[in-house]
Amino acid sequence: MDSLVVPISYWSYWANVVYILGMFGYLTIDTINYIFKSFNESFSCFIYVFLAILFVIDAALYTIDWYMYAIKFRQNKNEPIEYEAELVACLFQNLGSYFYLISALLAFNKSRFVKEILLYNLIGINAFLMESGFIFLGWRISFRRKPSTNPKRGCVPQDVYMWAFIMYTVASLIYLCATTLAYRIYTTLNIVNPNGVLILQMLGDLVYLFDAYLYYECWKRDKQDYDMNTERQRLIALNLVKQLATENLNYDIKTDDNE
Repeated sequence: MDSLVVPISYWSYWANVVYILGMFGYLTIDTINYIFKSFNESFSCFIYVFLAILFVIDAALYTIDWYMYAIKFRQNKNEPIEYEAELVACLFQNLGSYFYLISALLAFNKSRFVKEILLYNLIGINAFLMESGFIFLGWRISFRRKPSTNPKRGCVPQDVYMWAFIMYTVASLIYLCATTLAYRIYTTLNIVNPNGVLILQMLGDLVYLFDAYLYYECWKRDKQDYDMNTERQRLIALNLVKQLATENLNYDIKTDDNE
């Protein structure tokens, strides 16, 4: 049995679903804003606020998921709580999500708060980068603490988790470049949302969307592992019951023969 198999949580399933929907929404609205320069700005702001709220919910779902596998489902309640790095990652994810929500709300008065919006976006994306680092750190610590018997797990090309972490980091770096570029262009040239920034954002959206799909594949793999592990334990328990029943039957037969 793989020691890294943990009880599957549907909180992570819904977190992945929200992640996919949110990134599809960001890619769509960013593309529309790039193609149609005269797109209704107020409606666009409402969409961005809605998407930011989605990611606040998403961060909360991932935090609940951490609680489920790190605290509620841990095998020995007396042992210290593990997965501390993942908890820090959740905190950074929540922090980044709220900063993006604040910047989305300020966008309703963009002409007044452009600099603040870009600054909050910069803080938010740095928080997501910190999150990605702690997620990878926690993943590595887990494998060092409980090495997997599966050769396709760990820092190997066959592990979907590794690619999910890489894609998340790459997407965050792209967004960091876009946000930094937007901030520099605005402070030096007083230009808001130049085409280069929008293109970088759309590229980041694509990578994030692909990353969301990878995380969904990770969830499906974890669910398959958990189902197989549960079935294996059920069969072991069933065989044990059959063995005990057979032994009891043989004992009864011997007792009857002796009488």
